[in-house]
Amino acid sequence: MKKIISLVLVCVLLVGCVFALASCAKTLNGKYRFGSDSFGTTYEFSGNNVEVTYYVLGFSKSAEGTYKIAENEEGKLIITITFGDDADDSADEYAGEYVLLEGNEGDTEYIKLDGIQYNKIED
Repeated sequence: MKKIISLVLVCVLLVGCVFALASCAKTLNGKYRFGSDSFGTTYEFSGNNVEVTYYVLGFSKSAEGTYKIAENEEGKLIITITFGDDADDSADEYAGEYVLLEGNEGDTEYIKLDGIQYNKIED
C-alpha cells in the first residue's frame, strides 16, 4: 500500500513539474513593424497567437495563426509561425521557421526575424 501511495505522489509531482516548465515557455507580446503604416509588415503577438498584417498590391491583408519559440541545437532561438487552412495563400510567405533575436536600441525595443528588424510600436 505504501508503495502505491508513493508511486502516485511521485507521478503527481512529475505532472506538476511538467506544467510548471510548460508555463515558462517564452512568448512575445505587442506589435512589431518593419516599414511604414501603409507599406510594410506588422506582427502582433498575444499569448501564443500572432496576427500578421502585410500589403499586397497596395492593399492591406492579414492572417491569424500561432507561434512557438524554442531553442535549436546550436542554442539559437527559433520562432515557428503557422497559419490555419483558411489563411490567404499570400500569407504562406510569412509562415515558417525564423531565427529570433530580441534587443533594444535606445528606447526602441525590437525583434529580428532572420536578420530583418521589426521595431515595437505602441497603439
